[in-house]
Amino acid sequence: MSEKRSYPMRKLFFALIIICFMFMELPGIFFINRIDPMIFGLPFIYGFIIIMWAIMCVILFTAYKLNWGKGRDVKEGEGEE
Repeated sequence: MSEKRSYPMRKLFFALIIICFMFMELPGIFFINRIDPMIFGLPFIYGFIIIMWAIMCVILFTAYKLNWGKGRDVKEGEGEE
């Protein structure tokens, strides 16, 4: 009988990814679509999107290195049913 294990880190990573996508894609971003506050010499909306993509890359890289919550003892190709 297979034992069902809970992976709390997996839920955390998925939640962070969904939150970042919501910040980038929801229509609320258009309320702050101004040129005035410049980020890296770009209009605010472009700088904000670049920063959010950088955060997403860090989250995904961290999730990849932690095997998405499966634990460090699981090697690639093992544990698949």
